[in-house]
Amino acid sequence: MRRRGGFTLIEVLISVAILATLAMLASRTIQQAVRAKVTIQTQIDDISKMRDAMRLMERDVNLAFHHRDTEKELQDLLKKKENPGGALPNPADPAAAQRQALLEQQQATRREAPRVDPATHFVGNAEGFSFVTMNNARMVRNSRQADFIEVGYSLKDCSSADGKRRSKCLWRRSSPVVDEDVTVGGDEVVLLEDVSEFSLQYIGKGKQDWVKEWRTDKGGDAVTKNNFPQAVEITLGVQKGDEKTRKKYKLNAVVPIHFPNNKEEESNAPANPGVPAATTPRN
Repeated sequence: MRRRGGFTLIEVLISVAILATLAMLASRTIQQAVRAKVTIQTQIDDISKMRDAMRLMERDVNLAFHHRDTEKELQDLLKKKENPGGALPNPADPAAAQRQALLEQQQATRREAPRVDPATHFVGNAEGFSFVTMNNARMVRNSRQADFIEVGYSLKDCSSADGKRRSKCLWRRSSPVVDEDVTVGGDEVVLLEDVSEFSLQYIGKGKQDWVKEWRTDKGGDAVTKNNFPQAVEITLGVQKGDEKTRKKYKLNAVVPIHFPNNKEEESNAPANPGVPAATTPRN
């Protein structure tokens, strides 16, 4: 009889077992790759949210607005020139007495209501800060709004988007009305959830090292009163997951104020007004 070629039952079973093993290994590899992709994408999303919140804070601090009443400063300067040393006008000099009387008359008739000097303050501690910034976008064309707003950052409790858990969140407060107290008023929104750390430090002229508090209002000391800091150090940390899958992220940035507009900066001005002062590049 003629022999017929083919596979035995054992050979078929071995082939099926090999194919099943390869398929199982391939499926596990694909599952691990998918899980790794989801984990990496989640980490990228978390870090992106942190960076977005940090960029917004950096922009606000960069454009911190320190208003100075130039008109009042010029009036005070004219008074000093007209009456140096605060001495009374000499009765023997009728011209000086006449100029003093004319100046007082102009001040009395210039305004009917008493003048209230506008002020913009910077109030901050280790857990949050509030100030006035020029980072105010005009969302509607020809809308009646100022170029500056009050902003404030603080760490408070909040609920998650699904409402199932609570965590520490970074809040941003903004107010279009700028008043004497920059720490109140306006609307608050959540910038970042699951915040584990939010700390601030300040430095400026007159301070040898970083300090935990800076106030330009009546609560400030002799150095910080009416003087904005030169830079703010911001530390922001986020913690995600439970005890087994806990992930921690942390960002740190030293943010300069582009134009503090403090009075002591005028000490670098040249004595001769016709000679321009040397300028230094700003980061």
